Amino acid sequence: MIRLAVMLTALASATCVAAPCTLTVNGDARLEVAADQFSLTIGASASKTTVDEARSEVDRTMGSLVAVVTDLGFKKHDEWHTGRYDITPQWKPRPRNADANTWTPEIVGYSVRSNLSVTSTRMDIAGMLVAKAAKAGANDIGSLYFTLADPRTSRQQAIRQAAEHAIADATSLADASGVGLVQLLRISLDGANASPPRPVEHAFMAGAAKMRSMDSDSAPAISGGMVTVTASVTAEWEIAPKNGAPTQQSGSTD
Repeated sequence: MIRLAVMLTALASATCVAAPCTLTVNGDARLEVAADQFSLTIGASASKTTVDEARSEVDRTMGSLVAVVTDLGFKKHDEWHTGRYDITPQWKPRPRNADANTWTPEIVGYSVRSNLSVTSTRMDIAGMLVAKAAKAGANDIGSLYFTLADPRTSRQQAIRQAAEHAIADATSLADASGVGLVQLLRISLDGANASPPRPVEHAFMAGAAKMRSMDSDSAPAISGGMVTVTASVTAEWEIAPKNGAPTQQSGSTD
């Protein structure tokens, strides 16, 4: 669904100090487009005395998470892949008054973290993925990010409408000023951007036990929200007085 919020900047200037006379107009457009793609990271972390202990715990959970995304029908490589696998030593804190000549740093454990990155247009099962990942033991679930699977299509539409707005404004301004548009001298794209909605954050760490007890019927309802797509163009025309009337004035119209 695309909702158009027309945002016209009627900023124009007419210059006729020396031939040719010109008219410059800015045109803006703003589209509100429903997000149709989500991105999410799900993973596990563990801190143990040995690397093997930490890896074993994380690997078990990651195996369960791979089963979750596979059972939900997400395609490997196309929709999900391993995002990270980190092993970090944990050092014994240095005592406040430790002698720099005698104190020796000491590793007291290891932290292992790993996750899967999921990106898909299957918006209807985003909540199901969150619930099943938590139930499978994930203790590192990122925020849900929503975007457009094909942002260029909406970007092109915004650019086209911004150009149409500039043409319409120039035509109206020329008619009101008693001049005609002779030819388009210059048109430029000042900017076209897509701003996604704020990510959906979940307090999974605080309620991990509760989340792991969730079943598929208690999956959170998640709405992707709207992506704002904007574009701005500047166009310059050569103008000439209608009916041969002279134009000797320079100025601006806001």
